[in-house]
Amino acid sequence: MTKKEAFFFGGFWLWMGVVIGFLIAPIKKGVEIGNNNMCDNNTYEGRKKKPEPDKKHHK
Repeated sequence: MTKKEAFFFGGFWLWMGVVIGFLIAPIKKGVEIGNNNMCDNNTYEGRKKKPEPDKKHHK
């Protein structure tokens, strides 16, 4: 077996291990993409933002 064949053979089995590992791993809370830091842009340093007045109804 040449070095090139050994490299691809090892890479193939590494990739197969990753794929099989993902397939047999239990998913407990589902799959979520993102950081889930609970930032909703409605709070500032722990305080709720005051709602801005509606400019359409003010004269």
